[in-house]
Amino acid sequence: MAISRVKRFEILLPAGELEGFLSYLQELGLAQIDPISLEELELKPVEVDASEPERWLSRISRLLQNLPEPEKRKGLDKLLAPRPKYSARLRKALLDFGYEKVVEDYERLEARRNELLQEIKQLEREEEFLKPLTALAVPLKELSGFRHCQVQLIQVQPHDLEWIKEKFGEIPAQLFVVSAEKNRIFILVLNHETAREEVDGIFSEIKTVYISLAPYLSRIKGQETMSDVLAELALKRDEKKRQVEQLERDLAGFAVHRPALMAVHDVLLSEKEKLAGASRAGLTEKTGCLQGWIPAAEEENFKTRITKYSEHIYLNIRDPRPEELEEAPVILENPEIVRPFEIITGLYGLPQPRTIEPTIFLAPFFFVFVGLCVSEAGYGLVVALLSLLYLKLAKPKGETELFLRLLFYLGLSNIVLGTLVGGWFGFPIKSLLLIDPLKDPIPFMILSLVLGFIQVLLSTFLSLVREYRSGDRVGAIAVKGGWLLLLPSLVGYLVLKKPVFGILSLVGAAGIVFFSSKSKNPLARFFSGLYALYGISSYLADTLSYSRILALGLSTGVIAMVVNNLFQIALKIPYVGWLAAVLIFLGGHLFNLGISFLGAFVHSMRLQFVEFFTRFYQAGGKAFKPFKLESKYVEFIR
Repeated sequence: MAISRVKRFEILLPAGELEGFLSYLQELGLAQIDPISLEELELKPVEVDASEPERWLSRISRLLQNLPEPEKRKGLDKLLAPRPKYSARLRKALLDFGYEKVVEDYERLEARRNELLQEIKQLEREEEFLKPLTALAVPLKELSGFRHCQVQLIQVQPHDLEWIKEKFGEIPAQLFVVSAEKNRIFILVLNHETAREEVDGIFSEIKTVYISLAPYLSRIKGQETMSDVLAELALKRDEKKRQVEQLERDLAGFAVHRPALMAVHDVLLSEKEKLAGASRAGLTEKTGCLQGWIPAAEEENFKTRITKYSEHIYLNIRDPRPEELEEAPVILENPEIVRPFEIITGLYGLPQPRTIEPTIFLAPFFFVFVGLCVSEAGYGLVVALLSLLYLKLAKPKGETELFLRLLFYLGLSNIVLGTLVGGWFGFPIKSLLLIDPLKDPIPFMILSLVLGFIQVLLSTFLSLVREYRSGDRVGAIAVKGGWLLLLPSLVGYLVLKKPVFGILSLVGAAGIVFFSSKSKNPLARFFSGLYALYGISSYLADTLSYSRILALGLSTGVIAMVVNNLFQIALKIPYVGWLAAVLIFLGGHLFNLGISFLGAFVHSMRLQFVEFFTRFYQAGGKAFKPFKLESKYVEFIR
C-alpha cells in the first residue's frame, strides 16, 4: 500500500562504550547502521579484525556438518522441529564453555582418523599389488643375496610369453611363470650376470612392468613367503580399521556438544556482524560516532531504549534531507493479509523511495491468476492444508512464514476457482461449475482477457498517478487519462455500437495526439501525437498475453483427466490392478500438482513483471537491513 517512512539518526557516545552499545543495538534489532563519512567529519576509522571469529566460524561449521544429532529425528519430526531458544543475554556465557578445546580435540581425532584411512588405502593397494604373486611359494629371502646372478620379477602380456621362451632358449637364463591372468602374466627370471644385456634386450622390445620387492625384502627376518607378507599386511590393515572404528565412536561422542556448538556458532556470527557494524562507525580521541536509519514508527521506542542504556549518549533523530532520500532504505507497509504478496514485489526489486508500492495492486490479480491457471480445487486443498500444517506446527518466521502464507492463499484461490471453472482431482462438480473450459473454452478465454484488460488499465492509471506526482500534471491527465478514456470507450463502441463510446474514444485520442509531444512546432506536435497512437498495439499485445491463463488452466484439467482414465484402466488388471491404480492416481496427481503450481506461479509472476509493472513501477530501492542478532541454528530471544 505504501512505503514506510524512515528517519535518520546520529549517535555520539564515549569511545569506550562503543563495543557494549553495539551489542545492545544488536539485541534491539531496530536500526540500520550506515558507514559514516570519515573524511568529511575528520574522524578515525574503528580498527576491527574479523579474522578470529571467521576462523572459528569456519571450523565450527565444518564440525557441525560432520556431527550426528544426539537424537536422530526423522520425517515430520525433523521437518517441524523448532529451533532451540536462548536468551540474548547469555551470549557471553555461551562463549565460555570451552568450545575451542572441543573443536581442537575433534580436529585432532579427525586428523588421526584421516591419517589411518590413508594408511589403510596404502595397505590395500599393496595387497592388490602382491595378490597375483601369492603363488611364489619360495621364501622371499632366497630371492636376494646372489653375487653372480640377477633375479627379476616381471609383468608381461600373455601374447608375448611364447616369444620370450624362444628367446630364453638361446641364453643362460631361466624363466618361471608365477601366475597368469587374462590380461597379464607374472614371470620370475634368473640369469647369470654375463647374460644381463641379452635379457634386458629381450624385454626392451616388448611392453613390460618390472616389479620391485625390495621394500618387502628389507622387512623379511626369516623364511617368510609372499603369503606370509600378505597375511602380515592384512593384520596391519585390520588393526588400523579397528583403530578407525574406535575413533569414529569417539568422534560420534562429540554429538553431546552439538547444541552448545550451534549456539556458539550463532554467537560468533553475531560477533562478526557486530565487528562489521563497528567498522561503519567513526572515532575521535574520546568519542564514537554512529549514523543510520530507523522506521519512523519506532522513533519513540528507539529514544526510550537508547536513553535507558546510558545517560552519556547523545541521540539525534531527524527527517532525511532531500539529498539523503535517494539512499533511504525501503520498508514495505501493507495490511497483514497482503504482506505475503510482498515476496512477488521483492523478486522483481523493491520500489525506489517516494514511488508507488505495487503489492496491494498486484495481490488480487496474482491470487486470481494462479487460481485460474491451476483451476484444480483438489490440488488447492492439498497445498492449503500442508501450508497451514507447517505454519501451525513448525512456526517458521521471516520470509519462510510469508512464503507459506502465500501458498496457503493460493491454495484457497484454487479451492474456490477450481470448483467454479475446474474440478476436484479431475472430477468436476457440475452443479457448481460456472465455466467448463474443456467443453467451451471461449468464456474462459474472454474472462482471462477481461481480467488482463482491467490490470492493463490499472497500470495506466498508476502511471498517471506517478507522472502527476512528478509534476507533469497536464501530460498525466491528457495523455495517460486519454488512454484510460480511449481504451474502454473503444471496446464499448466495438461491442455495443453506441455513438457515445465513439465520441469518448475521439476525445481520449485527441488528448494523446495533442499532448504527447513537448514540441512547440504545431505540425511536429501533431504528427508526433499521431505516432503515439500507435501505442495502442502494445496495449493489445499486453492484453493478449493474458490468454496464457487459458492454456495453463486447460492443461491442468486435461492431465488430471488423463490420470483418472489411466487409473480406471489399471483397475481392470487382474490381481495387481488395484496397486497399479493407486500408484498411478497418487503419482500422476502429485506430478500434475507440482508442474501446475510451478507453471501458474511463474506465468502469473511474468504477467505482473512484464505486462503490469513496466508502465509505472520504478524498482531499485535498497532493503532496510536492521543491525540485529544473526542466527542459523538457534533463536535468541530478548
